[in-house]
Amino acid sequence: MGALAVAKAPAGQIVVGVIGAGFRGMQLIHACLDHPSIRIGAVCETYEPRMFGAGAITRARGHKTRYYRLYRDLIADGDITAVIVATPDFSHSMMTLEALKAGKHVYVEQPLCLSWEQGVELLKAERDSNRVVQVGSQRRSSPIYIAAAKGISAGALGHLRMARAYSDSDALRPGVLKRGGVKLTEPLNFFDWQAGLAVKAPFSVDRFLNWRYYSEYGGGAVTSLGCSVLDGIHMLAGANFPLTVKASGVPTTVEGFDTFERAALTVEYPGGQLVTLALDAAAQNRRELTSLDCDAGHADITPDEYTGPPLPRRLVDGEGIATRAHLANFVDAIEGRGSARAPVSAAFGATLVCQMANLSIRAGRTARWNAAEQRVEI
Repeated sequence: MGALAVAKAPAGQIVVGVIGAGFRGMQLIHACLDHPSIRIGAVCETYEPRMFGAGAITRARGHKTRYYRLYRDLIADGDITAVIVATPDFSHSMMTLEALKAGKHVYVEQPLCLSWEQGVELLKAERDSNRVVQVGSQRRSSPIYIAAAKGISAGALGHLRMARAYSDSDALRPGVLKRGGVKLTEPLNFFDWQAGLAVKAPFSVDRFLNWRYYSEYGGGAVTSLGCSVLDGIHMLAGANFPLTVKASGVPTTVEGFDTFERAALTVEYPGGQLVTLALDAAAQNRRELTSLDCDAGHADITPDEYTGPPLPRRLVDGEGIATRAHLANFVDAIEGRGSARAPVSAAFGATLVCQMANLSIRAGRTARWNAAEQRVEI
């Protein structure tokens, strides 16, 4: 439903519709509010407090923002130029495909999709579309990663032979995880929150809050922690699709969840590059590090710091800067000033590795990517 009449955007302004006003959605809304070329024309959210809260913030900044409870109504809004998809993982692919079909540009968060089959479908849709798709792999717009990638490509470290990385989170620890007795004070349209699923679960606050750890909705620790790290490595290494992924994992002990709490991945790429990645969603605190072993040197990188040649010993940045730069690059691509840094063709590789890892853990065998036929083989 639209609460305001449609108002056409001033010339040169991009009208954005945001689907999903949770934690990440609000980060992107604030980034949009800081960009002079963006007007937030609509917000869609199945949980009313988030929807009206987001709208109040955008309207306070002078944006004529409409409210939608159903995402298809937002996509059908003729005033909307571009759609931001900041929903749970299972709906990313569906909403991106429908927005492209409606002629919208799309900014979609990682993980790009829930299955490799969806990723292949998105690759084709991007090729067939004349619209910009920017996957929310914001490290590709981080000043740290851009500078490091330029240095590596210029030969400062030589060819990347191996990357060793870990990413820890406390998301599954008691006291951090929201479970047991949590109630929502306002309406939640749980049926439409599950849009696109063949089988919809009965109303569940737990599933709404902790969707990452239900395999119908997300990929657990492997995707929530792994996608960003792997995409950063792909950017630095000039890598994309893997040859093989071998992974082992430990299921979470939290009742009801059916994804993995911890995982260890070994990924082989064409050209002999190897990546090892350890992930833990029940660690004592949040930490991340990627170590790059190259022919001519070594470097360490986190989302906030790079240590190694050819840059100064310490270069510090923040993820908020990268998010705003990534959104600005999306706007530039729409307006014809360059291309998107994270199209599906570049960003799907990281999501694919995570999907192959989950498949490898469940099967107990190595997963292989058949590049010629664009499919995973176990």
